[in-house]
Amino acid sequence: MIVDKLKKELRRYASVKRRESNERFFKTGKGEYGENDEFIGVSVPDTRKVAKNFLEVDFAVLRYLLNSKIHEERLLALIILVEQNKQVVKNKDRILQKRIVNFYWRHKNRVNNWDLVDLSAHYILGQAILHGLQDKKILDKLVQSKILWDRRIAIIATFAFIRNGKIVETLRLSKKLLNDKEDLMHKAVGWMLREAWKLGEKESKNRKVSQKKVEEFLIKNYNKLPRTTLRYAIERMAEKKRKRFLVGDFK
Repeated sequence: MIVDKLKKELRRYASVKRRESNERFFKTGKGEYGENDEFIGVSVPDTRKVAKNFLEVDFAVLRYLLNSKIHEERLLALIILVEQNKQVVKNKDRILQKRIVNFYWRHKNRVNNWDLVDLSAHYILGQAILHGLQDKKILDKLVQSKILWDRRIAIIATFAFIRNGKIVETLRLSKKLLNDKEDLMHKAVGWMLREAWKLGEKESKNRKVSQKKVEEFLIKNYNKLPRTTLRYAIERMAEKKRKRFLVGDFK
């Protein structure tokens, strides 16, 4: 059975030391965000090695893996799904791309840790919105969710827009998330703002539009910005400017 082969291959790379490290790193303690998540101790690079040999598996296999209590099995399913999506996007197969994003949406409750969100949301959901296969209003629904991972999916999905030179949705959703209480969301919003600002590095010297818009956003919302979000957002700025933003000196 293909699932048994896949699970056996994944466990070839398992390590007790890494399992214990991951349990701490992904906060699996009682009351922490990763509570009840189980690990077998496989690194992401090794998980990708396994994925390369199973890129043709169908949704039934991916569904089985996504429903697993083992974190690395869900990770493996999402890596395979992302690779399949990259191929259909390359081939401009919108029918299959639509099926992939629908599958992803139906199982988003299994995309339930930050690494699972970060490696999949922009490639699958973000790309689908860019290609008109999903309404961008779906991001507003996610941003208003009480589920941390839904909100993270929403903001990380905008990475696909940033990579296509569009930062409006990132700024709009960042505004909605200013009062989020979760540190993982502060980091995610700051990361996307940083990526939006970095887009300006590719723009002409006379028209650093993206950088200007992100900086205006930071200044306008400075008093509401979580410090973590601010620090992430300004990471790529020149040292002098970065220090000014840290202390709110905008003269």
